[in-house]
Amino acid sequence: MNKAEQIFRPDTKNFDDTASFNQIYPVVFEHITEAVAVLKENDIVVCNPAFNILYGYKTNHELLNTSFINLIPFNHQASFDERLRFARLEHEAPTILQTIGIKKDSTLFAAELKISPYQAAENLAIVTVKDITEKKQIQDQINKLSRVVDQSSSMIVITDPEGKIEYTNPKFTEVTGYFFEEVYGQKINFLKSGHTSLDEYKELWQRISEGKDWRGEFKNKKKNGDFYWASAVITPIKNENGETTHILAIKDDVTSRKEMELELKRALDSAEEASKLKSNLLSNMSHELRTPLTGIIGFSSLIRDELTDNDHIEIVDKILKSSKRLLITLNSILNLSEIESGTFPISITEFNLASYTKYFLTNYDKIATEKNLAFDIETLDPDINALADENLYKQVLIHIVDNALKFTNSGGVKVQITSSEDNQHNIKAVVKVIDSGIGIANEDQSKIFREFRQVSEGIRRNFEGSGLGLSVAKKMVTLMKGDIIVKSEPTRGSVFSIILLGNKKIKDMSNFTVAHKPQASSIPSSAEQTPVKEKRKDTPLILNIEDNQLNSELVTLFLRQICNVDQAHNYDQAIEKIYQKKYSAVLIDINLGNGPSGIDIAKEIRNMPGYKQTPLIAITGYALLRDEKKLLNEGFDFYIAKPYDREDLIKLIQKAIR
Repeated sequence: MNKAEQIFRPDTKNFDDTASFNQIYPVVFEHITEAVAVLKENDIVVCNPAFNILYGYKTNHELLNTSFINLIPFNHQASFDERLRFARLEHEAPTILQTIGIKKDSTLFAAELKISPYQAAENLAIVTVKDITEKKQIQDQINKLSRVVDQSSSMIVITDPEGKIEYTNPKFTEVTGYFFEEVYGQKINFLKSGHTSLDEYKELWQRISEGKDWRGEFKNKKKNGDFYWASAVITPIKNENGETTHILAIKDDVTSRKEMELELKRALDSAEEASKLKSNLLSNMSHELRTPLTGIIGFSSLIRDELTDNDHIEIVDKILKSSKRLLITLNSILNLSEIESGTFPISITEFNLASYTKYFLTNYDKIATEKNLAFDIETLDPDINALADENLYKQVLIHIVDNALKFTNSGGVKVQITSSEDNQHNIKAVVKVIDSGIGIANEDQSKIFREFRQVSEGIRRNFEGSGLGLSVAKKMVTLMKGDIIVKSEPTRGSVFSIILLGNKKIKDMSNFTVAHKPQASSIPSSAEQTPVKEKRKDTPLILNIEDNQLNSELVTLFLRQICNVDQAHNYDQAIEKIYQKKYSAVLIDINLGNGPSGIDIAKEIRNMPGYKQTPLIAITGYALLRDEKKLLNEGFDFYIAKPYDREDLIKLIQKAIR
C-alpha cells in the first residue's frame, strides 16, 4: 500500500465492497481538479497532479517532503503557521486563508487556502489551494468602482426594473437630504416636484423599456421642500440574456447653472426690452422733432422766396440756418444711437467713386463762395469704384466736407478722388478732403473721433457743433470695413482721407442718372435746383394723407406749380377720397395719430381697383435708416424723410409720376 493509499484509507464499514472502494479512492484523488496537498507538520507528504500543475511542477517527487512554507512569501508565513495550528487544534471545521502563492518559476499568484484537520492523525492536515488571481482582480475592480460610486460628485441611484430604489450613494443624501434607509424600496418618482410633465415621464419610460438611454433635466424636491435641478442620464442594466435587471440613474445637481441661465435669460429679456424701448424712443424722437422742423424749414423757405427786403431775407436765412443746424445735430445723435444699438442697416454696392462724389457735392462751390473760399473736385483716378453703402458714404463725405468748410476761414477746400494698394495688394478707393483751415495738433487728433469731443470745448469753444459728426463718420466707415485717416498741423490745414474697399474694374457710367442715385430723401439739400415747370393741361392729381395741418398746407404750397393736391387727415377721409377719384400718386404720412397707420392704409390702397401700380410715397418723420428699408419693404415705392426741401419733394413727385 502506497503513502496516498495509507493516508486516504477510508472508513469502509458502510461499504459492502471494501476492496473496490480502496481501488477507486486513490484514483479520485489523482483526478480531482482542485489542488490538494497533505501536510505532515509543514512538509508535503502527498499532493495530486492539479497541485503540481498549479505550482508549476511536473511530478510529485519535486514537492514531496518539501515544506509548504516555501510556497508562501516570507511576510505571509506567520499567518499560515497560525491557521495551520488552529486547524490541528480544532479538529473540526476547516479554516480559510487568503495569501500569496509562489510558483516554481517564482511567479506570484493570489491563493485561497482551505486548511482542514485530518481526523485520523493529529500531525496531518489537508490543504486545498485555489488560484483566485482573477477573482481577486475582479473584486479589486469592484471595490475600486464601489469607491468611485461612493465618492462620486454625481448622485447615483440604482433601482429595480419597476423603479424601486435599491441603492443610493452619499451624494444623493447630500443633495436631497434623504438617507438610503429612508428611500430603500420607494419608487424614484417620489422626488417629483410637478414641474416635469407626464408626457416627458412617458417618453423616459418608453426609452428605458426599449433598452435605450434617456437624457434630460428634472426639477425635483428635496426632503426639506426646496427645489433643485438635476441633469440626468438614465440607462437600463441588462443581463447576458438582454433582459433589464436594474435601472441606473446618474444625476448632477445643476441648480446653480439653471439659476444662472434663468438670470441670464431675465437679463437678456431686460436688454431686449430696453433695446426695444430705445428703438421706439429713437423713432418717436425722430418723428416728434422732424415733424415741427418740416413746418419751420418749409414755411421759412416759402417766406424767403416771397421777400424782397434784404433785412427780412437775412432774418429768414438765420431761421433756416438754425433749423438746419438743429437737424444736423438730430441726425448725428440718431445715427450714433442706431450704430451703437447694432441695428444700423448696411447695403454694400459697387459704384464709381468720382461720379458719386461729384453728385453728392453739387453746389458746394456756392456754399464755399459764401465764405470767400475756393472749392475744387480733382479726379486723379476716374476708373476707381468703391465697394460701400452709397447712403453711408454720402453721409461720411458730407460730414468731412462740412467740417473742412467750417474750420477754414481763408484759402479753400479740395476734394481729391484717387486710389491706392495696401501691403496685401488690395485695391482701396480713396477720397482726400484737403483744406487750408486751422489744423489740428497731433495730441488732439485722436480726440476728434470721440463722441461729443471737440478740440475747443466748454464755454470757450470757438466753433459750433455737437462734436458728433466725425465720430459718426468714423463709425460708418468702420461698418463698411474702411477707415478715416487724418494728417494735420496747426495753422497749416488738414487732410482727411476716406479709405474704402475698391475695385479697378471700369464700369459703364453712361446710364448714371438720378434713378441710379440714392433715394430722393438722400439728395443733398444743396443740390442743383430743379426748374419748376408750369402746370400742364393734364395736371396730375395727388392725394396727401397727413394728420398735421401745417404739413398738409406745406405740401400743397410746395407742389402747387406742378400738380393739384387733395388732402386727407385720417383713414376714413383717405379711403373715401380714393373711392371717389383716381390719383396719380399718393403721399402717405406713417404716423396718423389714432386709427390705422400709414402702412395699413398703403396696403389697403394697393388692393383697391385701379391702384395696383399707383406710386405710393412714404413721407414721414421716422427717418432712421432702418425705417427707410422697412417702409420700402412694406410696399411703398418711394420714401422721403421730414424735413424735406421743396426741390427734393418736387423731384420725387416728378420721378414718381413721369
